[in-house]
Amino acid sequence: MKNRWLNFNTAAEQQAPELLPAEDIKRRIQDRLVDYLTAMFPNGKRRGNKYVMGNVKGDKGKSLEVSLDGSEPGLWHDFENGEGGDIVSLTAAVQGLDAQRDFPELVRFMADWLGMPVVSPPAVTSYQDDYEDLGPHTGKWDYHDPEGNLIACVYRYDTPDGKEFRPWDVKARKTKAPNPRPLYNQPGIKNSTDVWLVEGEKAAQALIDNGYCATTAMNGAKAPVEKTDWSPLKDKRVMIWPDHDEAGLAYAHSAARAIDDIGAMSVVILKPPAAKPEKWDAADALEEGFSIDEWKITTDRKTIKSAGLCLKDWSALRYQGKAPEQHFLVEGSFPMGVVSILAAMGDTGKGMLTLKLALEVACGEGFLAEVLGGRIQQHGTVVVFTAEDDQAEVHRRLEKLDPGNHRLDRPDKLLIVPLPNAGGPFPMVKDTPDGPATTREFTQIVRQLQQIEDLKLVVFDPLSSFVHADVNADPAVGSYLTGLLANLASETGAAVMVVHHMRKPPSMRPIDSAEQARDAIRGSSALVDGVRMAYALWPAEDTHVQQVCTTLNLIPETRSFYQGAVVKSNGPADRTLRTYKRNSVGLLEDLTRRLKGGTPSNYDMLVQLSEALRTAAERGHPMTHTGVNGVFKQRHRLPDIFHPMPRHRLENLVQELLNEKPPRIVKGTLKDSKELKWLDSPWGDFANGKRVIAPGADLQ
Repeated sequence: MKNRWLNFNTAAEQQAPELLPAEDIKRRIQDRLVDYLTAMFPNGKRRGNKYVMGNVKGDKGKSLEVSLDGSEPGLWHDFENGEGGDIVSLTAAVQGLDAQRDFPELVRFMADWLGMPVVSPPAVTSYQDDYEDLGPHTGKWDYHDPEGNLIACVYRYDTPDGKEFRPWDVKARKTKAPNPRPLYNQPGIKNSTDVWLVEGEKAAQALIDNGYCATTAMNGAKAPVEKTDWSPLKDKRVMIWPDHDEAGLAYAHSAARAIDDIGAMSVVILKPPAAKPEKWDAADALEEGFSIDEWKITTDRKTIKSAGLCLKDWSALRYQGKAPEQHFLVEGSFPMGVVSILAAMGDTGKGMLTLKLALEVACGEGFLAEVLGGRIQQHGTVVVFTAEDDQAEVHRRLEKLDPGNHRLDRPDKLLIVPLPNAGGPFPMVKDTPDGPATTREFTQIVRQLQQIEDLKLVVFDPLSSFVHADVNADPAVGSYLTGLLANLASETGAAVMVVHHMRKPPSMRPIDSAEQARDAIRGSSALVDGVRMAYALWPAEDTHVQQVCTTLNLIPETRSFYQGAVVKSNGPADRTLRTYKRNSVGLLEDLTRRLKGGTPSNYDMLVQLSEALRTAAERGHPMTHTGVNGVFKQRHRLPDIFHPMPRHRLENLVQELLNEKPPRIVKGTLKDSKELKWLDSPWGDFANGKRVIAPGADLQ
C-alpha cells in the first residue's frame, strides 16, 4: 500500500463541541499555498515547484522543502532530521502543537487565516478510517507494557490481495510501530519463567487462551530483529516455535541470537513436525487438537543456550514409539550426532584422509565413494578446523585430491579453516582454579555451527591444539572435553571427529591388534571412554607387509602400508581389521577386499571403477571405453585389482556403468568437439563439453 502522510483523516476522535469543515479548509489553504507559506515563513523562498527554508522555525536555508504541486500540495520533508508530513503537520510544528491532540485548534488557526466562519462539525473519523480502502479490520491485538498500560495496537485487514497489518503507536498517536517495537503479552511474560515465542499475534493469543505464556514480535517473521525490544525475555526459558516454512526457520535463528544476547536463561528452537503443511503454526496445532506438551518433549530441537538439566523434560514420553535409526557418516563407522576419534601415529596421512572425507561429504553427492573402508552415507556441509596446516598446504592437498575443482561447484558446503592463517588455534577447554571450563572462543564457534542447517561433519585436527589443559593425564579434562563435544554433536546432529595422536606401545613392539591400538591412543582412559567410537590407524608390521606384497604382487615401499580398525564403539560397527596402502597423492587406499579372497563382488568392482574413471577425468586425463585411450590400454592407471583383468571383462564393466539408470559414468566430449567418447561422471566437465585434455596426459 502506498505510504500515507499524516493528514486530516488520521486525526483521533475528538470531543470538541464545534469543528470546521476540515477538508474544505485544507483545500482552500492548498489553493493559496504560496501565500500561506510566505506568511508563516517570510525567510523562505520559492524555487520552481518547491518552497524552501532552513527548518520549521523559518530560518534561512534549503534543508526543508514543501511541494507546491502534485497530487497533494503541501507535503513537506526536512532532510536534516528526516521529519515530514502534510500542510497540517507543518502548521502544527510552527505553532508548537500536536497534530493529533490539538487538531481542532489547528483547524481554527487555518480558518482564521482564510477568514472563514465556524460551522457545525461533520462526522470526524478515527484512526482506522485512514485505511478505509482496506475495509473493516478483521482482527485487533493490544500490546501492553509489563504493568498493563496500552502502548500499541495492531489491526488486521483481509483484502482481496491478502492479509494486511497496520500498527498504531498509542503514545505518539501515529500510524506506525513504536521504536523500539514491543513484545506481545508483556504482563504475562513478567509473571512467567517459561515463554513461547511464535510468529504473529493470532498464534500467540491461541496459546495464551489455552494456558500457555506466549509472545510474538510485532510483524512476525518479517519483524526487524534489531528494532525489537527483547529485554522482557531476560532470565526466561524461551521456546521458539517457528512456522513450518523456510522464512519461519530463518527468523527463529535470528531471534534466538538476539534473545541469547539479552541474557535469556535458555533458548531452544523446536522443529515443527515434518508431515505438517507449509506455514503450519501454533494456532493450527490447537485447532486440530495437537498435543503440544507431548510434542514439546519429544520433537527434535536446536539448543542455542542451555539452562542446565531440567528433570521434567526427560519423562518416559521421550522414549515412546519406534526408536530412531542410527545413521552413519561412513558405512559401519563414524555415527551421526556423536563424537568419534580418528587416532593415528605421525606421518600416517590422516590429514589427507580427513580432507578426502570432507570433500566427499560436501561435494560428492551422487557418487558411491568409499573412505576408511565404507561408503559415504551423508552429504551436506563440512567444517574442518586444522591447527597444523596453513592455507597453502591445504590448497596443495585439495589440488591433488580434487583436480577437477568440484569443490567450487558447492563452495559454501566445504568450510576449511587453516588456523595458522586465522589467528591461531582457539582453545575449547582451559584449566581454571575450579577445574576445566569452556572458553568464550569455543562458545562463539558453537553458535556459528548451530546455524548451519545441513551440517554433517565437524573436524578438529589435532585435538591437542584445542585444549589448554592436561587432557593426557587428567581424567576430569578428558570427561569434560568429550561431554562438551557430545553436546555439540547432539544439538547439530553432525558427526564430530577429533583427530588425535597415538603413542608407541610400552614394549616398543609394533601394534598387531585393535586392542593394542586402542591402548596406544594418547590421553587418559576418560578420553577414549567418553567418545562413542574410535578409529585407529597404525603402521603395518613388516611380516604383514611382506604377506600383502606377495599376495598382491606389490613393491614393499617404506611408510606406505598401514592397518586400521574401529577400536572402540558403543553401538554396532564394522570392526574389520583393514589394510591400507598410501597412493601417489598420499591418500590411503583400502586393500582389504583384495586380500580376503580373491575377487571382490561385481558391485564392489563397479564402485571402484566408477571412482577411478571419475578421478581420471577430474585430473584432465580421461579414458575412453575402447581403443588406444581405452580402459584396457590405460589399465595401469586404474586400481591394482583391474591390472590382471582380461580386456572383455574390463570393457564389460564399463558398459555396465554406462547402462545404469541413472548412470554413474557417461560419455562426454572435449571442448569444441562433438565426438562422444571420453568417460566422465554425469556432472563432470567432459560430460558437459567444457574441458580439454590436461598437459602431460599420455593420451592420443
